[in-house]
Amino acid sequence: MLVDAHAHIDWYTDALPEALEQIERHRILTMAVAMDVPAYLKTREIAEACPYIVPAFGIHPWEASRYADRLHDLDPYLNETPMIGEAGLDFRYVKDERLSPDQLEVFEYQCAWAQRHAKSMNLHTRGAETEVLEMIRRYRIVTPVIHWYGGPVELIEEYLAAGCYFTVGVDILNPRIAHSIAERLPLSRILLETDNPDGYRWQAGQIGMPDLLLAILEKVAAIRGMSAAKLEDILWQNWRDLGIKAKPWRP
Repeated sequence: MLVDAHAHIDWYTDALPEALEQIERHRILTMAVAMDVPAYLKTREIAEACPYIVPAFGIHPWEASRYADRLHDLDPYLNETPMIGEAGLDFRYVKDERLSPDQLEVFEYQCAWAQRHAKSMNLHTRGAETEVLEMIRRYRIVTPVIHWYGGPVELIEEYLAAGCYFTVGVDILNPRIAHSIAERLPLSRILLETDNPDGYRWQAGQIGMPDLLLAILEKVAAIRGMSAAKLEDILWQNWRDLGIKAKPWRP
């Protein structure tokens, strides 16, 4: 089975029916992350109609300031989500340094929940790779997934030592990018993602659909010198190794 380890299913509008049809047709188990409470509630509603979608709750660093003064309101959602995300820190795109304390407070609150309940996290690290790594270590986060890593390559080994998995996404389809972390990661720590629908739109100017995952799979398989079918088996085992307790889906 294919796994899309990071997508924003709630961002689809008119293309949602087609996206759900592709997910069903290709049997893509989709970790549908949220950026805030309304996004999670919408994602959870969409997931009721598609057994391949796993809704995940988290507060994205871009939204942290709206929740810093009401953290306990997040508790019911943090309790029920099988994986906490999208969470993390962003010191690259969030230019206002006055918002950094809110980011740190909200992220740390989510990390504490992850530690107490042994939940994995789906993590955003832009411009804050060292700080996120420190938090992973401090809270002993189990099998964290690092989404679309763009930080210093010298930190990759430290993330791996901390038990992290890394996603490989639509950027690998960009011919202007000469190298990818897919070349250097252990096969046992790779997952694929689309960051749909906007990840591809940001790269190529058009909406990203779930079947992009097949192109990503083929490209990574070519880089690693194996068949797409063999790589799919490895990636499925990697997903199982995360230990995420998600709802059942139709075989």
